Amino acid sequence: MRWSSKKKDTIGSKKAYNMNAITDSKLSEFCSQFSPTNIQGLHTLQSDAAKFLSKEVFPSTRNERFKYTRLQKLLNASFSPFETLSYEQLSAFNIIEDVPTIYVNGPQIFIPQQLIASVTISSINDSALAFQNEAYKDVFGAMNTLFASNGCSITVNDNVTLDQPIQIIYVHSGGARFYRNQLKFGKNSEAQILLAHFSISNISGFSHTHTQIEVAQDARIKLHKVQCCEDGQFDFNEERIFQDKQSNFEINTVSLKGTFIRNDLTAQVHGEHAETKLNGAYLLNDHQHVANYTTIDHQVPNCESFETYKGLIDDHATAVFNGKVFVRKDAQKTNAFQSNANILLSEYGSINSKPELEIYADDVKCSHGSTTGQLDENALFYLKARGLSTKAAKSLLLQAFMDDVLQVFEPEELRTFIFKVLVNRFNWQIEE
Repeated sequence: MRWSSKKKDTIGSKKAYNMNAITDSKLSEFCSQFSPTNIQGLHTLQSDAAKFLSKEVFPSTRNERFKYTRLQKLLNASFSPFETLSYEQLSAFNIIEDVPTIYVNGPQIFIPQQLIASVTISSINDSALAFQNEAYKDVFGAMNTLFASNGCSITVNDNVTLDQPIQIIYVHSGGARFYRNQLKFGKNSEAQILLAHFSISNISGFSHTHTQIEVAQDARIKLHKVQCCEDGQFDFNEERIFQDKQSNFEINTVSLKGTFIRNDLTAQVHGEHAETKLNGAYLLNDHQHVANYTTIDHQVPNCESFETYKGLIDDHATAVFNGKVFVRKDAQKTNAFQSNANILLSEYGSINSKPELEIYADDVKCSHGSTTGQLDENALFYLKARGLSTKAAKSLLLQAFMDDVLQVFEPEELRTFIFKVLVNRFNWQIEE
């Protein structure tokens, strides 16, 4: 039971603003492959986005936010032609069965026909939405404002509790695109959202997905983000969260597969007695690159935030973690915890970790930390001495290390999917 809304692919059409305003040749060339957005809610923001781009250059390692990320691969990439997938092909990527599911594939979107009561789901192009205006952190955020071509809108009304998750599945099948989502949760609502990114094999593509999340007073929201793209896909993501008072928001991100992944997450806490939780897991091998940039901005008193990111880096893979917690002058009684821990499984793998606290209040409890090391040889010897093979012992230690961040993913079908990918990708013996 579904309907599809297919949008005309307008790549190559006349640009909505003067491309000559961009003086950097690399940035101008990259932008030239995209068409102006048809999303009405973004039009009022385009002037600021274009002005921002006119002063920027395509990021290099001289840019602090890309210091450990080499984007030359993106500039040099030759993207495969877009391949339209059928509904049946898209549904094969389901993680959770028998729940309302939105499929996005290039210019087309499939939305459940039978909608949940008190929940509105629609194409972003068909919605009269207003987006939050914000300062751009990098050129990709500004480009999304100018070039976003598809995405979805979900609104959960006040006092609504959803007894099953809503699933949003992006399947990338070539080409380069910007996407835009808006998720709005009413007062005293409760919901779980699963946002997953996949790509098909033997293609090269680029995607940048911006998701704006508004969490009203007393709302209790969990968002699970799964990244499971094949080699050749550049998967960039931004989440912008706005929390009201006494709200509880949790976002859990797991990066399982993908050549090049970048996550940029910002939570702005606008109301007192709010709680924010960020959990992340990245499990890398081959030549994968995953960069996680997070910001929690405490602007009011009496709020809490908890952030835990863990990574396993094997072969020649590289990872970046940069987490910043702001505690503004008026945000007294803030309790903020941040931790990043990593295990290097190869002498060639690397992690660049930079946790940060920027505190302007004087009555707070804040802590942060970062650790990077290898598997404990003593623990490995202990398990082998009790009859476990090297492979089984190693798998047990790795699971124990990652357990606290992997167990937050729910329901059980989602955890089963994650473990299955780990077993197939890393040939590990993992007990669920």
